Amino acid sequence: MRSTPGFGRANSPCACGSRFVRRSHICRALLTLFLVALSAQLRGEPVALSNQSAGGAKRLLVIAPDAFHPALQDFVAHKQTLQPTELRSLEKILEQNRGVDDPEKLKRFLYEEWRQRGLGYALLVGDVDVLPVRYMVLDRVTPAAFDYSFYPSDLYYSDLAKADGSFDDWNARKESFHAGYFGEVRGEKNKEDPINFDEVDYLPDIAVGRWPVSTPEEARLVAGKTISYEEQVLAKSSAYLHKAAFVAVGGWMDSRNQMDRLAAMLTNAWEVQKRYYTDAGQPAATPPPDHQQLRAVLNEGVGLVVHAGHGAADAWEQCFSLADLDRITNSARLPVVISAGCSTAYFAPLAPYGAYVDVEGKEHRGTDDKEVFTAPPPPPSPYQRGRFNPTGLGEQVLKRGPNGAVAYIGCNTGSQPCGLTLVEGFVRALAEAKEPRLGDCWASAIRYYFDKEHLATLKPNADWYPPSIFFQGMKFMLFGDPSLRMPANSRVTK
Repeated sequence: MRSTPGFGRANSPCACGSRFVRRSHICRALLTLFLVALSAQLRGEPVALSNQSAGGAKRLLVIAPDAFHPALQDFVAHKQTLQPTELRSLEKILEQNRGVDDPEKLKRFLYEEWRQRGLGYALLVGDVDVLPVRYMVLDRVTPAAFDYSFYPSDLYYSDLAKADGSFDDWNARKESFHAGYFGEVRGEKNKEDPINFDEVDYLPDIAVGRWPVSTPEEARLVAGKTISYEEQVLAKSSAYLHKAAFVAVGGWMDSRNQMDRLAAMLTNAWEVQKRYYTDAGQPAATPPPDHQQLRAVLNEGVGLVVHAGHGAADAWEQCFSLADLDRITNSARLPVVISAGCSTAYFAPLAPYGAYVDVEGKEHRGTDDKEVFTAPPPPPSPYQRGRFNPTGLGEQVLKRGPNGAVAYIGCNTGSQPCGLTLVEGFVRALAEAKEPRLGDCWASAIRYYFDKEHLATLKPNADWYPPSIFFQGMKFMLFGDPSLRMPANSRVTK
């Protein structure tokens, strides 16, 4: 598997910036409301003017293949007691909406639901084999791949509209092969083009999460874990929910000081424990981040786990792996997990390096298996099935069994040091929100990242790093219910 140089693979500093995005996002929302109202008036139709229902709670859509619906009935009934919630058929959505392919059909459906009826959250129930994934594109310097690479991005489904409220198809450049390349980011190979080649808006309009499940049985299991966790949050009776573990393992970048700052954001309400690596520059100050310690932390119960340092598709370096899942017994004390490590949310093939099926149905070995592309490689199909559907740590932590985690946020390929800005945005949102929800905290993290890392003004230079900064948020996944309630910044009261 070939991945972008990863977390700690570069020493480029993270930028610090203004608060422009927060202001611009508000302006965009106001402009969108005006345009929606004007459009509705011209058509003589009523329309929702926000992403909230008439009762004030933001609406949730659960979108799943028809075969999964019976397994989701209890979950939908649970959510309907908390907020407006609807279960929708993926097949009908794809049949009834226009678009160049299934991801665009699904996105146009979400856009209209947001624009006309008000929509706050979308839960996509399905792995890449049953629910379509949009791949974005980077002009990565890899001659055998004709200097292109593809990465799955669910930010595509969250960023519905441009600043003027119009639909954002993530495909501003449609000439020749670019018509099939969405969310193109340039600047690693092509230095004269803008980094945001497809003029992606980037800012979330709704909160989107995915359950990467392939069967109704897996969907039922994840639904049950989610219900159990949320009931504990609502009851305010589980002390473990206000316990957090910060885990720092080795990398090319020393994350320990930054992890300390993030942990400090939670200390007023949370019981924080740390597991940091030791080197010559910093003697042992915490228990080590090894397998025994991580298993003990999870089995004792924590509500939040934050990880930084080297990672892989199946492990956090030297401390947590798929094999550890068989020795974890925390089904009654499930955490939300966020990792800045490389590839820990790997769940779909990274074309054209790994084996994949393209949009025409042709199978490819990938450049890792000596395939050479002499023209722009055909993009991957939005569906990857059978041997073309890989798995990873984040996916398995969620769906392998009743233990593990209720939600996992991580990178599906290489993560760079600036990925910690996303983690910072998430922890900050969690600490500041009066009634935090998983997807709101993640959407806030994306906006915070856009602002702090100056994505609107990034330009190519001689290095590979600026485009990597830009598409960092595009390659992080949220595996979990975006409307999931999380513990508020206050102590347990019962």
